[in-house]
Amino acid sequence: MWVSLNGSILPQEQISISPFDRGFLFSDGVYEVIRYYPGHGYFQKEGHLQRLRYGMEQLRIRPVDTTQVDNLIEELLRKNEQTGSQAIAYIQVTRGAYYPRQHFFPPPATQPTVLITTNPFKPHTEEIEKGVRVLLEDDIRWSRCDIKTIALIPNVLSRQRAVEAAVCETLWARNDFMTEGTHTNFCAIKNGVLLTPPRSHFILSGITRSVVFDLCKNLGIRVEERQIHKDEIATLDECMIIGTTTEITPVCRIGEQTIASGEPGPVTRRIQGEFYRMIGSYAVR
Repeated sequence: MWVSLNGSILPQEQISISPFDRGFLFSDGVYEVIRYYPGHGYFQKEGHLQRLRYGMEQLRIRPVDTTQVDNLIEELLRKNEQTGSQAIAYIQVTRGAYYPRQHFFPPPATQPTVLITTNPFKPHTEEIEKGVRVLLEDDIRWSRCDIKTIALIPNVLSRQRAVEAAVCETLWARNDFMTEGTHTNFCAIKNGVLLTPPRSHFILSGITRSVVFDLCKNLGIRVEERQIHKDEIATLDECMIIGTTTEITPVCRIGEQTIASGEPGPVTRRIQGEFYRMIGSYAVR
């Protein structure tokens, strides 16, 4: 497999990163994951790159040229012969390598480390069609979840508990109000209205989340960004998790609470259908 490191494209076996890289020492960096659909290219690529720029700005990482990043993604896709099937591009930018280790920023001349990979991706077709179960836990992360940082240990631990419980995902609630999942945004349907937690420092502003808002507008579905108390789960008509890899996945059970009939709901199906018509890549099956 071919990988890009700091602008060079090399075989994976030749890639090496300094042990003094601040991503390794401090999780001092940001990342993005972009979905590729054959025949349609990378989905919402500019939105992802814009969020990458936002993350670098917020963490005060020396900015990188996202135009070059864009070109490198396309070149990797060709060199890895992945243009004929679905794939994922991963982009990670850290503050760079500097010795000796220190908590404050290295000198301004320190170059960021930019790693880009592309990998084949198999859609979660069965989960999207049948719906999933998820856990619900307290959200104890830091208060800048709007930045897509590589400091993901709370996500890793919650996701692992989901794996061990044989469910799809873990959702979080902060002070008893729903926030998001370990790698997804959360939406619900109540009385025909799509509900989702409002944008804040406590959730990541998802790219697919914004797309769903546009789809709802096309479908005449009202969207309401408001806090959802976890006690309200029992009254919800439908739930879903949305994201780059999950797309629009129905949630049929949260913790011990079954959502309505326990089957994917009609509004979720309408949004899914509009989504797949938009990308034109494959339908729910």
